[in-house]
Amino acid sequence: MAEPPHLFSPLRVGPVELQNRIVSTAHQTTLVHDHLPTDDFVAYHEARAAGGTGLIVLEATAVHESGRLTPHTLAGYREEIVPGYRRVAEAVQRHGTRLFVQLFHGGRELIASPPRPAAVAPSPIPSQRFHVEPRALDPEEIDELIAGYAHSARLAAEGGLDGVELSAAHGYLFAQFFTPGLNLREDEWAVGPQMLFAAVRAVREAAPGLALGVRLSADSEAALSVAPDLAGLVDYVSIALGDSSTYRGSTGIVPPPPVEESAIAGFAAPFHVGPPLVATSRIVDPEAAEQLIADGVAAAVGMTRALITDPDMPRKASSGRVADVLRCIGCNTCIAHYHAGIAIACAQNHRTGRERKWEPLRVSRPRRVAVVGGGPAGMAAAAEARAAGHDVVLYESRIRLGGQIELAGAAPAHAELAQSLVQNYERLLEGVEVRLGEHVEEPPDADAVILATGAQPYVPDLPLAEGVMTAWDVLRGSRPQGGRVVVADWGGDASGLDAAEVLAASGYQVALAVGSAALGETLHQYQRNLYAARLYRAGVEVWHHLELAAWDGGRATFTNVFAPELEAAFNGDALVVALGRVPVRDLVVQGAREAGDRLAPRSLEEAILEGSLAGRGVE
Repeated sequence: MAEPPHLFSPLRVGPVELQNRIVSTAHQTTLVHDHLPTDDFVAYHEARAAGGTGLIVLEATAVHESGRLTPHTLAGYREEIVPGYRRVAEAVQRHGTRLFVQLFHGGRELIASPPRPAAVAPSPIPSQRFHVEPRALDPEEIDELIAGYAHSARLAAEGGLDGVELSAAHGYLFAQFFTPGLNLREDEWAVGPQMLFAAVRAVREAAPGLALGVRLSADSEAALSVAPDLAGLVDYVSIALGDSSTYRGSTGIVPPPPVEESAIAGFAAPFHVGPPLVATSRIVDPEAAEQLIADGVAAAVGMTRALITDPDMPRKASSGRVADVLRCIGCNTCIAHYHAGIAIACAQNHRTGRERKWEPLRVSRPRRVAVVGGGPAGMAAAAEARAAGHDVVLYESRIRLGGQIELAGAAPAHAELAQSLVQNYERLLEGVEVRLGEHVEEPPDADAVILATGAQPYVPDLPLAEGVMTAWDVLRGSRPQGGRVVVADWGGDASGLDAAEVLAASGYQVALAVGSAALGETLHQYQRNLYAARLYRAGVEVWHHLELAAWDGGRATFTNVFAPELEAAFNGDALVVALGRVPVRDLVVQGAREAGDRLAPRSLEEAILEGSLAGRGVE
């Protein structure tokens, strides 16, 4: 593919011109200390600028102490932010990338560790998702917050930034003011958008040389009514999806598969109100981004997760090397790290968040390296060892690469993820000798061996009669006899949920007994929310807090995990178990490196990280 002509054309945004239409939109990195940028923060953004991004919008940055969303939120109201801005600007702008910052106040939305600050909002209405109970702002406090936006904009200008964006999306403070039902005031701030408009005017007056934009949630009816009035006030409008305050709505903020790619496209039209429109939500493919701009869906596209995965994506695409782009698989590791309060990361690209530490490696003395196991850990080990210059052979006992990810691809939640991951590694494994369908029973003939033999399902020693299969069996295509199936799910991974969903789609009546405190307890919350929606809509019966005790061939007995003297029983024609995994360690090779679930079953992130480290560690 030649350079996408629309994606790589310049765009005028108020007083600045972008070198192309690719935007790294505001997203939290947790590369922040004492509410100020760190060296790792600077390095992270410089990597995306060096990769050819047209515009970087720095993460949601508080305009007032009461608006810090998390303990790691940048404090845009503090004078000390100016030197930090200058360091980021110097690193980013020398690559031709423009640099904005998103100015922010969360209102009643707080992700805070104890002791939690007092939350404020237009009216004292509790928030469902984070269980925050705010008090109403008084008029003097509203004036103070508007002044905080102006002051923060001045500091951004002093720090050498090119623009500011006001967050009025995702149910944060401005949206709380203009959303009916959340603003019950009877004073001059009862007219919802007035606070946003006042802040826009104050910012424009305080920093007239900066580009100015506003971000809205395109799936918000209230935002639809606000957008036209922004036309004469701002230089651009940015749209995304989602509402932070609800479980269902929050999933739209960083939607994982099976939410369709370019999910924002169908929401964009009403927001063409004059200024250039920046659209983001699951735009991960440069060719799709090119088409969105060519079709007039948006003037620029937020490709944030694509850039988290591959910061060099713009340069690759602009030189016709789209096939070389490391594609985002939608696993949500990046946002999961944010919600855990730890530094941003990518399950596939372990340089993300580690830009100052993780450099390409080339060896002076190539070795013959044998990798056993073609799942994520084994593929990562083989790819990393090959990239370092070694001669690598990869053994996989099955006829396809991917391991458990390939298996999970049979379910809707992981179909795209599995396909994209394997496609990425097919390119990264170029030059590796891949031997499929070869079960290794003896130590391979090699200078170095890496064992990534994975895991297998755990089946407990319980009274279990005939008619039992594992969730893995279901995902491999096996189907039980009869019409009613009981699924016993321990809640520690997705396989039980996947099996229940696949069986329901195949026409079975499914009862899902979950043995954890919540369905999908270890999954990222956005994935869990989508699972719950799909399972309930598919008619799956979901029963909570139940641990499998026995199966007699037609009836499954469970005990309550909190009150084990209480029992529950379900009739069924078959039992499917998803009760965890155990490592596969049959092959032993003296001096071999080990990686992934062979060490102990965990997630995709650990598998690829450990595989990559094992491949880099061959000497």
